[in-house]
Amino acid sequence: MDTLNILKISTTIITAIIALIIGLRVLSLNKSDLLNRWFALYFMSSFLGFIIYAIYHLILNNKDIIIPLMITAQIFFNFNSISLMMTLFVLEKFTKIAMSMKYLGTMLILFFVMSIGYFIDSPHLDMDKYSLRIVDTHTPPGLFIFVNTIRILLAIYAAYRYIVITRKIEGETKNRIIWFSLGVIIIILGLFTNLTGGLLLSIEIEILALVIIDIGALLILKGFLI
Repeated sequence: MDTLNILKISTTIITAIIALIIGLRVLSLNKSDLLNRWFALYFMSSFLGFIIYAIYHLILNNKDIIIPLMITAQIFFNFNSISLMMTLFVLEKFTKIAMSMKYLGTMLILFFVMSIGYFIDSPHLDMDKYSLRIVDTHTPPGLFIFVNTIRILLAIYAAYRYIVITRKIEGETKNRIIWFSLGVIIIILGLFTNLTGGLLLSIEIEILALVIIDIGALLILKGFLI
């Protein structure tokens, strides 16, 4: 395995650990609050996605389980986007309304739409690189662009609504949501960077995307610590 791939896996593991720590910290601040729960789910699904991503890149003696693990990681990343939207609905609506079929149900349907493509037009493993002890999976371009575009659009919408909310409130809650907004905006930049890295097949750009996402996650945590 070359140096860049080792660096990519190491950065992914660091990102997973950061997501795990933040998720547990957010939940511990107020376990009964629905906003904290959805943000905790956001970070925990990120943790599971990144840790599974790192694990399958280390599997060099069983090619058959790599693609199933890869799809599982992407499903967790899809749920990550749904969780982010639910944090917005919880902030804007009453809890009962946010958890209704109109909002939670719609998000679960979107989650299904984002995920089903991985079973219809499955990614594949580059066997030439695998023979060189490098795990490199390829998602069909149309599916890759479709899923990542939805993730980015959901994050942009969430950031926009957070900014709108800050104009209507004052005090500590406003400061908290400002940090949420900044964190999500940075994560959007990370998602764009990751999309670019995937399209250009650039490991360097993908590593940069992970670093940017880490910064965004820490800014969201800052909001909870106010």
